[in-house]
Amino acid sequence: MTSYDPYQPEQQPAEPFYPPSAPQYAVQPYVTQPQPYPAYGVQPYAQPYAAQPYGMAAYPMLRTSGVAVAGMVIGIIALFTFWIPFIDLLLGFLAIGLSWAGMVQCGKPGYSGKGMAIAGLVCGILAVIPALMFMLFFFGMFAAAGACGIAC
Repeated sequence: MTSYDPYQPEQQPAEPFYPPSAPQYAVQPYVTQPQPYPAYGVQPYAQPYAAQPYGMAAYPMLRTSGVAVAGMVIGIIALFTFWIPFIDLLLGFLAIGLSWAGMVQCGKPGYSGKGMAIAGLVCGILAVIPALMFMLFFFGMFAAAGACGIAC
């Protein structure tokens, strides 16, 4: 037990001791130093090759081959329509042709999109194979039904 009695005025606790605070210094202004490299963020817009003034080196802007994009889109559509006999063969061969032309165009300077052309070529080939099998089965069924009638 302690002998502290809160009701006795002579035994009041002493004031808490706080250490002296640190000396105050003046706030220094923040000065930015020039950076030896450009900061991250928005980069300046690259103008087309012909719009650059003389003496400035510029790279020509790449264009995505529209033929490659069309071949890829038609190839994807052909993959989903393999069960339609004539439409899929038309779409599949069209995708193969457009994708091939897109690959040739992407080989020329200034064009990009070779990956899309390859994807369209693969989709077109993968769409033509089951379409040919489905057509052979489809016409084989009609030929068998026509040879011996409905009773076979």
